[in-house]
Amino acid sequence: MYRVGICDDDRILCSLLEEQILGLSAEFLVKFEIEVWYSGESLECDLKKGIGLDILFLDIELLQKNGIEIGSFIRDEMEDTDTHIVYISSKQGYAMELFKMQPLEFLVKPISTARLKEVLERSMKRKKIAESCFEYQKGSQIFRVSVKEILYFMSMDKKILMIKKDGQEEFYGKLKDVLEQLPAGFLMIHQSYVVHQEYVREYSYENIKMLNGDVLSISKPYRKEVRAKIKQILKEKVYHVL
Repeated sequence: MYRVGICDDDRILCSLLEEQILGLSAEFLVKFEIEVWYSGESLECDLKKGIGLDILFLDIELLQKNGIEIGSFIRDEMEDTDTHIVYISSKQGYAMELFKMQPLEFLVKPISTARLKEVLERSMKRKKIAESCFEYQKGSQIFRVSVKEILYFMSMDKKILMIKKDGQEEFYGKLKDVLEQLPAGFLMIHQSYVVHQEYVREYSYENIKMLNGDVLSISKPYRKEVRAKIKQILKEKVYHVL
């Protein structure tokens, strides 16, 4: 079961999008459970009640509370970084405002089935990666932690500090060995830092700001690689950071 949300004040578009998604169910061998909202207020109300979504197709130009405000509510007030947000609009040109919401994609109306398939495929792939675990050893004990709980790793002498959403852990090891065990989505930005890209809030040439507010330095040897990775992410999302 894959939980899909659609929020747009254009009822015809909602109906067409729902049909397109359901039409891809057999191809993906996945059952899609779809909920539709026609206003940001009604969506926000149901989110407060605890409704959970794997992916949300969210119109930017909603009449009252717009998509950017709803995205901010999901990420900041709900502290939900797991729901994949796909912004949809009849216009292009949205940039930094969307980037801060960590959207999976930005789609311009009308939405083709091919583009929709690509986005759903990427979403499900990322969810699968997020369900994987990282293993580490302390003494004679082996511990496992869900990858989606990890913000970043920091090397301190012979120890590794693992920063999680709900705290931190220490264990002995080498950062390069840690990176080899991690799935795609983790990036070394410094000989002392490996970050989970899903939880990066802001990029600059010299620093990265994480979801928890920590600011980490990008060392010179890694700046070119990190910059290239950022450009790749932005290219996938079809909008530009100004």
